[in-house]
Amino acid sequence: MPPDQKVEPFVVKRHGLGTTKTMLLFCALLVGAEILLTVLTVVIARAQGHSVRDGLETIWLSWGGSPLIFALGMPFLLLIGAITALEERQQADEDDVLLSIDEAGVHLGGAQPRTVAWTEMRGICRIERPVGSAEDEEWEPYLVVLMHDELALPHSSKAWGPSRPWPGAHEVIGRAMPYDDLVAAVARYAPDVPVTDRGRVPD
Repeated sequence: MPPDQKVEPFVVKRHGLGTTKTMLLFCALLVGAEILLTVLTVVIARAQGHSVRDGLETIWLSWGGSPLIFALGMPFLLLIGAITALEERQQADEDDVLLSIDEAGVHLGGAQPRTVAWTEMRGICRIERPVGSAEDEEWEPYLVVLMHDELALPHSSKAWGPSRPWPGAHEVIGRAMPYDDLVAAVARYAPDVPVTDRGRVPD
């Protein structure tokens, strides 16, 4: 590869319901549905010769006026969401980045983002950790950046190095990052860094 040709970073972003853009779209659809419902109520009441007021009160003032309160608050939520989405766009959606791999190293997103340089790590692995009680035990996937040599790994996988839930695995509507994509991304920037899938690792 020519020295002046740069490889685009490998980036995995949040795509589920947790993103501001998705919530913004959801709120916009709700506002649209509220307007459509109000218009239909008025049209049907007029066509049948009934009181428009009675129809609107039946819909919006039921359950102690909760539907009306929700409808009045939704535009404000939509406005706040639009402002937040604009700020996120200006900040390159940093909050939605779950994983980024480039020449500098591996960037782990989340509540406490961290970047690990290639020279600091001894490998990258996928593991599954147990969650829940012994009777109802489940296994959840994690991405771990190994900071110790293979023979010096601590007994607990939580001490192996910084880790994050496997990108995309816990999103409501999303797609977990394929393991092969991680292998290919690391090979592009640091072919000497081993990438392994260790399966279930009980701590």
